[in-house]
Amino acid sequence: MIRIILIGMLCVGARAVAQPAASWSFDGTQPADQTRGFHKSVTGVSGQALQFDGQTTVVSRPAAEAPRLHGAFTVEAWVAIQSYPWTWCAIVDQEREMKSGYLLGIDANGHFGLNLSVGGKWMESHSDDRLPLYKWNHLVGVYDPHRGVALYRNGKPAGTFPAAGPPDWAATQDIWIGRNHTALNLTEEVRVVAPVAFSFDGLIDEVRIYDHALGQSEVESAFRAVHLAAADPLTAPILPSGPKGPGRFGAYYTRLRYTDTWESPWRVGDDADVLIRFEGSANRLVFWRGTSYIPAWVTDNGIWYTNEFWETQAEGMDTSAEPMADKQARFSHVRIIENTDARVVVHWRYAPVSVNYDLVHVDPLTGWGDWIDEYYTVYPDGACVRKITARSSSPFPVPGQGPGATNFRQFHETIIINPPGTRPEDNIKSDALTLVNMQGETHTYSWANEAPGSKPDFDDYTLDLLHKISDIDTSQHKWLMQPKQANIQVVNMKSRYSPFVIVNPKGVAIDCYDGEIIRDRSMFPWWNHWPVSQQIRSNGRWAVAPDRPSHSSLSHIQSWQPVEMTTDSITMVMLNGLTEKNPRDLLPLAKSWLQPAPIQVSGGAFASDGYQQTEKAYVLHRVRDGGALEISLQASASSPIVNPALVIRNWGDAEARLTVNGKPSAVGDSLRFGQVHRLEGTDLVVWMRVESTSTVKIRVTKGSQAK
Repeated sequence: MIRIILIGMLCVGARAVAQPAASWSFDGTQPADQTRGFHKSVTGVSGQALQFDGQTTVVSRPAAEAPRLHGAFTVEAWVAIQSYPWTWCAIVDQEREMKSGYLLGIDANGHFGLNLSVGGKWMESHSDDRLPLYKWNHLVGVYDPHRGVALYRNGKPAGTFPAAGPPDWAATQDIWIGRNHTALNLTEEVRVVAPVAFSFDGLIDEVRIYDHALGQSEVESAFRAVHLAAADPLTAPILPSGPKGPGRFGAYYTRLRYTDTWESPWRVGDDADVLIRFEGSANRLVFWRGTSYIPAWVTDNGIWYTNEFWETQAEGMDTSAEPMADKQARFSHVRIIENTDARVVVHWRYAPVSVNYDLVHVDPLTGWGDWIDEYYTVYPDGACVRKITARSSSPFPVPGQGPGATNFRQFHETIIINPPGTRPEDNIKSDALTLVNMQGETHTYSWANEAPGSKPDFDDYTLDLLHKISDIDTSQHKWLMQPKQANIQVVNMKSRYSPFVIVNPKGVAIDCYDGEIIRDRSMFPWWNHWPVSQQIRSNGRWAVAPDRPSHSSLSHIQSWQPVEMTTDSITMVMLNGLTEKNPRDLLPLAKSWLQPAPIQVSGGAFASDGYQQTEKAYVLHRVRDGGALEISLQASASSPIVNPALVIRNWGDAEARLTVNGKPSAVGDSLRFGQVHRLEGTDLVVWMRVESTSTVKIRVTKGSQAK
């Protein structure tokens, strides 16, 4: 129960009369009081406190029932902070447009103050020190018309600010607890977008308003009157990624629940998110509302990573268009297409939008903006093919405009999601990025002293492709030019497993994300406008503390050879996942995908459709009934086999058995079958844990496989 108590002398007419302290409880029993938005009653410093959700919660008392203050006054409260606010956030607010009245609150950097209007001027005060997260803080703001503002924290002086004269009251304004009357612009914003209205994120208890200025001894007595529990009332929340540890390989519809306060506004059911688990490790691939379904790899120790999305911008747009801006996932959807023991396919469909939910490159004849289909084909060893198809009225930069910030297209960004309570340095090594080329040459880049990179040195084909598909002004970027034509990237994380990306080396250009770094906060870029920030409209805000989920970016693979380009679409593909290997040891996997071993089919029952890079699989189809499938994968050092997959179209409903080089294989860790039922027939998917640089003969027949 939050109590507002007015203590002291009240003026009735021209005569000052003694008035007993009036206690107003906000437990819902008083008809005039309202508690709106999500809230919970929790253990407080004295009895029960109220938990505010950072988004919607407000406790209000009508102005007619509010304390009538005149000159000196004091506001006191106990608070525990879950996360620092986006800008000034009220603990107690009776102000109007930050022009009259007063506000006891906390700023974006975690300092508290008593702000008020005096002589027609709004003045702010800031405590000397930042308030700690998760702990109880006893806060007192005192205003004396002769001395100004005095702040106290936990009974001790915390700052003074001179001012003189009576306050300009906002007497007709209701008192609000835990929320501003006035929406304010975000602080620390890279790109200012819109004022934001939000609530305090944490616990508030024992609010008192006095009609006189408390002295230091009175403040100390009020603090000592409370005996706090030993344990902190709050902790850093954990980003939700499903049950701990390994699990049966497959994709699962679920609802990945974050904090109760964050979950409350979401109008979704129990199948809102998708989680892919693996039997061999605790790693997982997550499609979660909190990231607007932007897929994220989660390491065994809970660090999140994503390869970005289709990001673009059109002339006249204030911000870029991206699914990151789709805070409520209005235009972002995910569904499971295949889910077998042999592989999983997940379809993520989205429209990149501005933070105002504006579509981009809208066709005036049809009303369609950009829409993107991404397919994630995932195998039991964790290898994942990401296929990106962007359909647009303007899939390529507009000719004649030249490279510029408002005409770009982007498919990849190296983004690490920092869980609450962690800084980028807690998750990323200073030697953050290792690049490898197809000759096995490597180079590791460090952010310890500054963001790395050099001037561009591209061949004509790469430069033309870079301008054609990404519209990048190369002079405005630092480029990661070592080794030449590097197409394998590994992020060196502080975990057993690290993210990797492999792309076609033809036309590859990788830059460093060298902007927007505040070195006294982190050696890496560090923002918290995403994820888990649906109450703000922003596509760029610097983090000030590890209080919220945040993210950091290291590089962009700005261009590589597309799979397909048409007049209204472009398709790109990459191989990605998590690895515990040395970066150079990914070379066989890269070769097996980019330079696949030739396939030779024996007999006349089946025919080959070739190797499909977009699926990381050899695709075959049935020509006639009867007969076994017999193939030879003619592997070599330059075209090795690394855990190959077969997709056999129109196999039928029959079970299958398999031999490798004449030896039967048992279903289990090294062999998986999956049947995919389509309208046109039933396909068989086969995945094998086999590595070789010499020819491998495979025979697939109907029948039950040993287990």
